[in-house]
Amino acid sequence: MLFLSSNDAGYFLTCKANCTTYLKNHSIIGFIACIFLMMLCGVAQAQSPRKIVQFSGLIVSGDSAFGTPGVYVYVPKEGRGTVSNAIGYFSMAVLTGDSVVIKSLGYKEKFFIVPFTQEDKVSVIIEIMEDTLYLPMIEITPWPTERLFKEAFLALKLPEQHLINMNNNLNDQVLKRMMYNMGADGAANSRYYLQQQTRSVENQYFAPTLSLTNPFAWKNFIDGVKRGELKKTYPNQVTPENE
Repeated sequence: MLFLSSNDAGYFLTCKANCTTYLKNHSIIGFIACIFLMMLCGVAQAQSPRKIVQFSGLIVSGDSAFGTPGVYVYVPKEGRGTVSNAIGYFSMAVLTGDSVVIKSLGYKEKFFIVPFTQEDKVSVIIEIMEDTLYLPMIEITPWPTERLFKEAFLALKLPEQHLINMNNNLNDQVLKRMMYNMGADGAANSRYYLQQQTRSVENQYFAPTLSLTNPFAWKNFIDGVKRGELKKTYPNQVTPENE
């Protein structure tokens, strides 16, 4: 946006009035000359001296109401710049007409042209947008080509000794032997202790007995021997033939 002083505006209106009067009395050549004269007026206005203003403001990102810290605000041609503080505020001296760059890592670069104004300061609120870059998917493999991968896959030799050890450790006879040699766990010990405590409470008013002197127990044992129960084998029993 271009602001004109009172003297510059009067000069521009005088040029326009002269061109209008000249067009009424001359041909198309005069019209071209008038256009050229108006362009000279515009160049004269553009070459008016720029003044120093205090450029300050707040930098925000997205929908956040808080400022964005660490944003670079600088004029590339002049080598001047500053960085926004912890709340996103910045302030620096610039010339009217300067092109200011607002840049930060992870955000899109933004440009701002300081307008020509009669005031000594320019205050703005600048919104910067996040810059998301999507990279293509890359598969990293130790083989540069598919042919080398197939050759390496076909030449792969798995460790057979591990499979042999696994089959030996999971053998049925080995597992049965481990089961019968394994001691009682916590639940079995607790159950056995409670059974003994219950039996002790039941027999607290009786004389202690020993099964070796119990004739009924001997009779059941002898009858079992006669029936051949000692020669019976059970499905989970490990015998020397099975080992």
